[in-house]
Amino acid sequence: MVKGLYTAYTGMINEQKRMDIETNNLANVNSTGFKEERSVSQSFRDLLGLKIKDYSDAPWTARRLGLINPGVKLAGSYTNFEQGGLRQTGQTYDLALNNGLPNVDDQSVNDNMGAGGNAFFATSFASDDPDGGGQLIKYTRDGNFTLTQDGYLVTSEGNNVLDINNNPIQLDPNSDSTILQDGRIVQNQNVVTTIQVARFDSPQFLQRYQDNAFIIGDGGAQVISTTAAEANATVNQGYLEASNVSVVDEMVNIISIQRNYETNSKAMQAEDDTLDIAVNQLGKIQ
Repeated sequence: MVKGLYTAYTGMINEQKRMDIETNNLANVNSTGFKEERSVSQSFRDLLGLKIKDYSDAPWTARRLGLINPGVKLAGSYTNFEQGGLRQTGQTYDLALNNGLPNVDDQSVNDNMGAGGNAFFATSFASDDPDGGGQLIKYTRDGNFTLTQDGYLVTSEGNNVLDINNNPIQLDPNSDSTILQDGRIVQNQNVVTTIQVARFDSPQFLQRYQDNAFIIGDGGAQVISTTAAEANATVNQGYLEASNVSVVDEMVNIISIQRNYETNSKAMQAEDDTLDIAVNQLGKIQ
């Protein structure tokens, strides 16, 4: 009976962790370039139950009770890199990556939820870790960029956007900019630089950094190309990529998690009531 309490307990903890993931997805439904996180649950390995110190058998011997499953746990989470829909803004330095789909034009905005998203802008940032090595690179689908007074192309957080050689992009702030779909930036009819569009061999091994950015972890994904063409992507000026989170799907998942949590809670209460009867009534002398 006590085993049932632990099984129900692990189920409740698992659903609580799943709820944290789903609510974070829902909170970022309007975050530019956000990629939803999904969870995977698995049961613990079956254990061989042994009854020990039972003098009904030979003293100090263990009797086999059979296999026992201690419950369920959150095996891990993974990122869904499907591309979000593109939203037109008309801003010069708003950029969206489009992977392997028809080109975006001014008359239509494509719903690109079915496409893969193995293409990322590269930005530099200062590590919070004193031993982190100073400036690091993070990768994002959030193309909400602006130009500083000094002409540096930066993210909404103030991080420099990098070119194909991992150098900060600096433009003439007094000149108009045209950003071609292959990532080249043109000013005064001259190509000034090319925006890096990174592609990875195994994007599933990228580590999430904050909400809508990723970094390369130890022994994880590696950059295999830095241009839009090699990443099978186009850079679309005047557009932003929306989150790939579906509000309807997230609400359905949350309702399902709540029901599972309530079921485990009721199972735990039933086990507790059974233990109460066993302790206080079955052994009572009439």
